[in-house]
Amino acid sequence: MSDKQAKPIRPLYFVASYPRSGGNWVRSAIFLMIALGQPNPPKRIDMRNIDNIIPLDSHGRFYKEVTGKDAGDLAEEEVAAARPQVHELLSRDTRGLPVVRTHAVRGTFFGHPTFNTKVSAGGTYIVRSPLDVAAALVDASGMQPMRVIEAMMTVDRRVRGGATRVSEPQGSWSQNVASWIGKRQPEVHAIRFEDLRSDPVRELKALAAHMKIPVTEKSLTTAAGLLAETHKASGKNAAPRDYRETLKPIHARAIIEAHGVQMQAQGYLTDTVLQYADIDRKAAMMLAAKYAPRTAN
Repeated sequence: MSDKQAKPIRPLYFVASYPRSGGNWVRSAIFLMIALGQPNPPKRIDMRNIDNIIPLDSHGRFYKEVTGKDAGDLAEEEVAAARPQVHELLSRDTRGLPVVRTHAVRGTFFGHPTFNTKVSAGGTYIVRSPLDVAAALVDASGMQPMRVIEAMMTVDRRVRGGATRVSEPQGSWSQNVASWIGKRQPEVHAIRFEDLRSDPVRELKALAAHMKIPVTEKSLTTAAGLLAETHKASGKNAAPRDYRETLKPIHARAIIEAHGVQMQAQGYLTDTVLQYADIDRKAAMMLAAKYAPRTAN
């Protein structure tokens, strides 16, 4: 620890998202753009070590470094107190890039800030329709849709830690989104996952500008192509997800009633979505208002 404290701080850039919203895509894109922007870019880019180069800030090994305890032995209060220390540790760690993935809500956790602003240079938040997020979570977890929907609407929800991960304050989908981009701030760049899929070059160009990564049109096109290849190689469907294959109208309506305010703000409360859920916009907004979280200050 003393050796890392002696190293200068490299301000961290956070890649933030609610789970299953595209955070891994953006992390991979950042890695590719930086690699391709080198004076002599490698002919082949190996992304197998990306978890160490751009890690999750909830990984237990970081908390062990700052507390001396294994992840599974830490109480939530200890995790909360250690988060700012972990961020400082990562800002001084030269083994990877000063870029970190997170699913945490911006705010406080047992009275401690969830992000150490003293070592932060801002970040990018990736938002995805909660209908598609819910469908992806159902497919990934095997849980019943209503259980997933209930978890997504639970305010101040914390995901339990385990052997390799510590407890993480993710909040509800709306709470997570609102805490990052409910009130737009220059230090936080916003990307809609759907826009990243439809026009990756445009979205990567805007991301590179926000991060001040020097890129060319050629490197952007190459990065977008490699990103698509990586996604295909992982066995994932190249076509956009159709939530209707997983969620029934009653499920869509429950999601709208819980998250309609943020869905409207982010452009997801379309006429097609409302028709599928059999609810009109006025009723949806009225019902959703009671669940709408306050935006970040």
